[in-house]
Amino acid sequence: MAKFRKWGASRKIGLKTKLTRMDELFPEESLFEEADPITVRVRGVLILENEDKDEWFSKKKNDVLIATTYQFGDEPPVQRLHFMEDNVELDWQGPFFNDIVFSKRDFNPEEDHTLTLRIQVYDIDKIPEKLISGVREMASSAAVAFPVIAIYAGAVAFAAPTLLKLLDQLNDHDRIIDEKIQLEIGQETTGHKLLQPGYYVCFRNPVDEELFLDKNLRIVKGDDKGFRECSYAVLEIERKYKEPKGWEVDKKVAKLLEEIGGKGKSGETPLHYLRETLEGYTKFKKLKRAIELHNEGDLQGPKKKLYDDLSADEELKKFLPSK
Repeated sequence: MAKFRKWGASRKIGLKTKLTRMDELFPEESLFEEADPITVRVRGVLILENEDKDEWFSKKKNDVLIATTYQFGDEPPVQRLHFMEDNVELDWQGPFFNDIVFSKRDFNPEEDHTLTLRIQVYDIDKIPEKLISGVREMASSAAVAFPVIAIYAGAVAFAAPTLLKLLDQLNDHDRIIDEKIQLEIGQETTGHKLLQPGYYVCFRNPVDEELFLDKNLRIVKGDDKGFRECSYAVLEIERKYKEPKGWEVDKKVAKLLEEIGGKGKSGETPLHYLRETLEGYTKFKKLKRAIELHNEGDLQGPKKKLYDDLSADEELKKFLPSK
């Protein structure tokens, strides 16, 4: 009987659906195709282990931090913070203010050939109260959702350095769950985990295949009794776009800052990645200016010369209105 830490399940649950291997298509599902939207969310985490080594004084509660990191293809990885609280009961946690790991409007199989997801659930010893209060105040903001940009947000600036240091040094604390899933477009039963809509469950310990996901997104056994042998996290991938308004730009800023900060895995130098980003921004500004000049009508002098120069750019020409 196979034992794995990571299992998948169809989104067509009904009362419950059996956990299956991730190198097979889930029932009634298909691989993501070009131009599909895609959203990944953290649906909840069951925490059962108390990591307090001093059992005499243990309160049977944890100070919990839940974060994810995602990377599409060769893009720099981006880290997200979903939950951070002290004195958390040993039970199900969720839903969260920030449950979206990422969302993308336009899936591109060539560029997005591989999606790597990491979920980290840690028991943090003595989280500073100022940090917790700062995160609570900004719980639904992009500054908390993307910690790498928090230091530039004045409302949480006092807590940002501590938060970033904490996330960088999670391995110094007690691991509850720390698992990676790599999904890709490929053939069934080749051993590659397939990128498809579904639920993805990461367990703390290896478990066998005779488990089910019920309609409440909890793991149950064949007799419908709740599974409570170890902690687990439930993620969902769906064919929809659900990014909060304004976060599309914040996400790109976070990617850029991660790469410049040396955390990127794109294989490109930070300078190259910055140059590529700014070139796109520059092209957009030029196009915007060319359209403004075109709409003015009869151009003379410097304005006409500027418009002629801009409209001579082959990359911009095809986007300009006809004369």
